[in-house]
Formats: sequence, C-alpha cells, structure tokens
Amino acid sequence: MDKLRALQYFIAAADCGSLSGAARHHGVTLPAVSKLVDALEQHLGVLLFKRSARGLTLTPDGLDYADSCRPLLAQLAAADETLRMARQRPQGMLVVGATPFFMLHCVVPALPRFHAQYPDIELDLRSLLHLDDPAAKDCDLLLLHGWFEAGSWVRTMLPVMSYSTVAAPAYWAEHGVPEHPRDLAHHACLCYRNPQGKLLDLWQYRKDGAVESVPVRGWLHSNYREHLTALCLAGHGVLRASSTVEQANLASGRLVPVLLDWEMMDPPPLALYYRPDQRRNARVRAFLQFVRAQFDAFALAQTAPGRYSADRPAWHRGAGRRASTWLDRR
Repeated sequence: MDKLRALQYFIAAADCGSLSGAARHHGVTLPAVSKLVDALEQHLGVLLFKRSARGLTLTPDGLDYADSCRPLLAQLAAADETLRMARQRPQGMLVVGATPFFMLHCVVPALPRFHAQYPDIELDLRSLLHLDDPAAKDCDLLLLHGWFEAGSWVRTMLPVMSYSTVAAPAYWAEHGVPEHPRDLAHHACLCYRNPQGKLLDLWQYRKDGAVESVPVRGWLHSNYREHLTALCLAGHGVLRASSTVEQANLASGRLVPVLLDWEMMDPPPLALYYRPDQRRNARVRAFLQFVRAQFDAFALAQTAPGRYSADRPAWHRGAGRRASTWLDRR
C-alpha cells in the first residue's frame, strides 16, 4: 500500500464527502481511491467512514485520525510547494473572493508578508458571502465561511475556528456572568443573520456528552458581523464569536469569554474553493498554501479547538427564518 497516497485520498474524501470527489480532486479514477482507502482501513483495523446514500461521513475514529493527519500532510505539502515555488516565480492578477469578516481579520493583516514573498502577484479582493454570488464567477479562488455544496468547485477545508461566548467586562459586571448555558435566556444576545437569511438565535453547547440547545434573544440582529462586534465591545450585549477573529480583543481583555467548560457547537466550516482547471495555476497554489499556513498557525494557538461537520446541522437545514424554530419541530 502506498501509505502517503492513501492518506491523501482519505483526507480528500473526508473534505469532499465522497470518494468520487476525492478522485476528481486528485485527477484519478474512483476505483484507485476506493482501493487505497479500503486498504488504509484494513491496515488500521478501523472504519474511517460511515457510508450511506448521501455520501461519506467520518466515524469518531476517522475524525480523530483526520485531525492527526492533516498537519502532517500540510507540512509535507508546504515543503513540496516551497521547493516548487523556488523554481518558478508566480506573477499576474489573482482575483480572490471572500467572506469579508474573516478576510479582514485573518488574512488582510498578513497580505504584506504574502506580497513580500510573491511581489509579482497582483491581488484583487472581492467581498462575497456564498458560492452562488454572481461575483464568484469572476474569482480564481474563494475563501468562504459556512455550509456550501461545492458543486463544480474544488474545496479545501481549513482548520476549525472554535467559538466562544463573549461580552465586555462592563456588561458582565452589570448583568452577571452566566454559570450555565440556560442562563443566556436572560441576557441580551447579539445574533447574526446568515447569507441564507436565517437568524442564528440557537446557541448549542456540549459538555461530557450532554447537549444544551439555548434559544437566545436580544434587541439587535444583523447580517454584518462588524455591527455585532462593535456593540459587544461597547458593553451592549453577548456575542457568539470566533476565538481566532477576536484573539486581539480577548488577549487585551476588551472581551471576556464565559462558559469555558462548555464546547460551543456547530462552528461553520471555513474552506478555500477553486476551479479544477486552476489546480496547476501557480498564483492560486501560492495563495492557497499561504492562507492554509496562516490558519494552521491559528489552529495551533487555540486552547480548545472546535470540530465541525461538513454536513449542515439540522437547525440549518430547516425552512424557518430563525434557527430556534427547529426546537419546536423536534
């Protein structure tokens, strides 16, 4: 068994949710992928995937194994890419579409370093929120946050960004610190409305196998995360926030996390997307590797890494305009 290739096919199948997706990603046949993934499972003596008509999902063993393998494959890919890039000089225009919030806080600050490394690449940044955005057709590469069907795009998953329940010190001083997720029902929670128009007013927590689903309420909602962050920093409510995006505010104490012994569930996946015909584009590869390294570093800095599923959670699939209406239909 070619162990390295088996691992590459395994990770690609986990990211794409299917063996056929992994085959397309690597430009090989479906039987070639299936044979090596089966051989890897036999070698390890565990099932890595649950197989169903809807595709593949990782088993608990598969999830743990994928988490262990990703950094190793990323390091190897980075080493390969460094050597390849040393022999060619990417140049020209690269159009990147991205979720504005994550691009602004997690990528833009590092772009001068990217420019220093690749001075002949000219970047054109476009703000968009989903794959169906008309602006996506003009982009070479997308960085998107959320559950999307990849369709004709090749998707590369980035490390999970864990989420925390945060507020300004003045807010906690005035309203008290919640000791249990259920206590949030008595707080002013600032809720985000996602690109599909659904208000994310259901915050779910997990601890020792127990799950708490809390419908939260507040006096303001927004589909622009900067509105929510600004009000949270000013002491006007509680926010479900990415620990990576808010790392500076958390480190400075301007935001204080609570309920740290509970895992905040359902962090939306963060992924890079590009067209199959761009796989060998040196500009795309350079930016993809750069962003991947950036988020790998963020993941290593997290004290409590989160986990996501490529499948949308049940509350996200519902037709209601509020995530909390899912509780009424259970």
